[in-house]
Amino acid sequence: MLLAERHQLILEQLNLHGRITSVELAKSLAVSEDTIRRDLNKLGELKLLHRVHGGALVMQEETPDYFDRLNTPDPSKKRFLEPALNMLEAGQTIVIDSGETCRYLAQNLPANLPLTVVTGCPLIVQDLMQQPQVQVIQIGGKMFKPAMRTVGHSAIEMLKQIRFDIVFMGICAFHAKHGFCVNYLEEAEVLRATIDQADRTVLMGPHDKLDKTKTYQIVPAHKINHVITDEGIRQDVQTSIQTLGIELTIVPSN
Repeated sequence: MLLAERHQLILEQLNLHGRITSVELAKSLAVSEDTIRRDLNKLGELKLLHRVHGGALVMQEETPDYFDRLNTPDPSKKRFLEPALNMLEAGQTIVIDSGETCRYLAQNLPANLPLTVVTGCPLIVQDLMQQPQVQVIQIGGKMFKPAMRTVGHSAIEMLKQIRFDIVFMGICAFHAKHGFCVNYLEEAEVLRATIDQADRTVLMGPHDKLDKTKTYQIVPAHKINHVITDEGIRQDVQTSIQTLGIELTIVPSN
């Protein structure tokens, strides 16, 4: 078996199971454990997996805190807006989550469309103050600065009192096996409560946030209804998402 073929099989097994061990791989690929260890070390150097003692885990996506990203805006994220805007109808109650992509969505809502927008992000509240047709509900609670959102018991209890037609969220990390994930427990708890109250949950973000995981699962993958991403998505990732019954919209990369 060629080296490239072995590496591809290792990555396929990792994506399927979420974790792999050197012993199991050596048996299934009929090579020595030393060979597998070298393979895993090389794939770890390429940042295709997270190397741990005795095997490997799915690579975790590292994302800068929101505050660190404010001074380096990425206008290319606006490419995800059109499919999201096309989902809107007059009279809906929607959530626009925190994050740069979501903020672009708030800034580009149609001026003549009456909506109720719920958010825990003060920056999005500020963006919507000049929208005469938009009623704004700000979720209260402790301000969690890394994600620029409110969190905690009071935020969750307030969310439980509202029903949402659509929730729009940026993609932190999404994996068909490990679900929709984030770095922080407090953030996961409030996002889970939000999704529980929604008829539809839509994730928006670039393909490099897919097939990734983070420490805390918000919800299993099948709880997500729609993913909007770009044409850089791998075919196997696209297939795994659609197999779960999740709608997928692919927009041009540029």
